[in-house]
Amino acid sequence: MTTTTAPVPSTEVSTEASRPRARRRVAVAAAAFVSCALPVTFTVTITAMLVTGADVDHRFHQLTGKGLVLLALWLGSVLPLIRAGWRGRRPSTAAGYRHLAFIGAGVITSAIAAVGGSRALVAVVAVTGALLWAAIPLRPRLRGTVSVDPVLTPLALLVGAVLMPYAVDQLALQNAAVTGYHSHNPHLFDMAWMVTTLTALAVLGAVIREARSLFGWVSGACTVIGAAGLATGEATVWSLAVLALGALSFAAPRLGQLRNRH
Repeated sequence: MTTTTAPVPSTEVSTEASRPRARRRVAVAAAAFVSCALPVTFTVTITAMLVTGADVDHRFHQLTGKGLVLLALWLGSVLPLIRAGWRGRRPSTAAGYRHLAFIGAGVITSAIAAVGGSRALVAVVAVTGALLWAAIPLRPRLRGTVSVDPVLTPLALLVGAVLMPYAVDQLALQNAAVTGYHSHNPHLFDMAWMVTTLTALAVLGAVIREARSLFGWVSGACTVIGAAGLATGEATVWSLAVLALGALSFAAPRLGQLRNRH
């Protein structure tokens, strides 16, 4: 095991390429359709709710875990695989880990809060994701280089320290909602799924050299979550902490690059 401060860029696809045959492209297209149908539908629906002001009391959830941030993580985990598969290229290691982190976080959180259809939703994500991996001609290489970054690793632990207590709280609230709105609309589970995914991405980015780029997702998502929390009246201290995580996750990999150059 080695240590390094320099993030290693991981592009979404490798340079390996071989034009897929027509049947393979049909398979990729079919897998892409079933993988993207739900998140695209949900994105349209949530966007319409935000525009029209529906369920205004749940605006924070619509912007984040019930809505746009979680859906961005969902679509962002499958689109690189689809693009690479269509072109006959191998998806990057980071793309593979991002997809598996999203599914794995969903499996863990739905096992804890198995209410309101959470397990069924995660099962759909996992099955359609498996179909996509089976359809693409080249799978991501997951044997990344274990390289514990001395800057990003403490940051990943800080991400977990801020986000995971929130996940535990949301799962407890979801399990307590045996009647009413939250019993059949499990967006408290969705919130836990979102922050658990971000924690997993931070840890993977800190310890796998080829997955350093995952901190870009942590940065963007935390920035949106923190800003949305402040704008919609969520807990100020927690929202500021998440916003700070977004800034740190943006700056830390770049500081590592600068230190390595000097």
